[in-house]
Amino acid sequence: MHRLVIDHGRVTGAQVTRDGHDEVIEADEVILAGGSIGDPLLLMRSGVGDPDVLAAAGVDTAIESRGVGSNLHDHLLGAGNVYRSRRAVPPTRLQLSESMTYLSLAGLSQTEGAADIVVGCVVGPSISDAFPPSERARAVPGEAYTLLFGVTNPSSRGSLRISGPDIDDAPVIDPRYLDTAHDRAAFRAALAHARLVGASAELDGWRDEELLPGGDAMSDTEADAFIARAAITHHHPVGTLRMGSEDHAPVTPDLRLRGLEGVHVVDASVIPSITAGPVHAAVLAIAESFADTYPA
Repeated sequence: MHRLVIDHGRVTGAQVTRDGHDEVIEADEVILAGGSIGDPLLLMRSGVGDPDVLAAAGVDTAIESRGVGSNLHDHLLGAGNVYRSRRAVPPTRLQLSESMTYLSLAGLSQTEGAADIVVGCVVGPSISDAFPPSERARAVPGEAYTLLFGVTNPSSRGSLRISGPDIDDAPVIDPRYLDTAHDRAAFRAALAHARLVGASAELDGWRDEELLPGGDAMSDTEADAFIARAAITHHHPVGTLRMGSEDHAPVTPDLRLRGLEGVHVVDASVIPSITAGPVHAAVLAIAESFADTYPA
């Protein structure tokens, strides 16, 4: 889909390429469900967004909406805290992630306070591609396991924008991961708790040695450097068309794109602040709520 067709403040269809042919599909109502990356890029190509961003990409502004493409955030996981096993690690029964716990930093208890960090055991094992091949090769499937660790409610916010008017023009995505002191401190706590679990007496029968980060105590600076290499996306981007009652929120609470008639947004891009866990259930709830309330 190249862009929406906008006529006097109303979306009347979309310009698409289908089977190698360009055409316009007309509709009384358009529902956007292209996700937190696809939706804002489509809107910007259509002239909906921050006028400064659009002008820099060579696109005329049809509707000013400065929040389009902002508020990008995601879940990160540290991949990770890796161990060589004393005994054979059996094949996964649960899509690699055999166990997971969400913890509050206030007492590190599952029963006290909101979830701040997550630690999960993965039998992959999982290691970030940022580590050199020599280090990744030490974690042999069946002979090693990973304790993933992450932050459930990051405060860092990024953005995305178009670089040109066409669908083939590469987007510019700046997630600004670990941009805030809150996120860096919480990630250090998550790493510390993963290592605490990994070194626990309960895992003595499994643990041979800690491969990453390597068994030694770490300063905050060393932990930050390790986390920057270990961090991977959990593929939960949200928020780039944040819904809210404020005039500057791109989407209204009833999922209508503010400033345009004939278009609603029904996907993770409207989530103002990410859920503590995976976003899948929240996206289903958004879609089901819209389906229940939108007239047939």
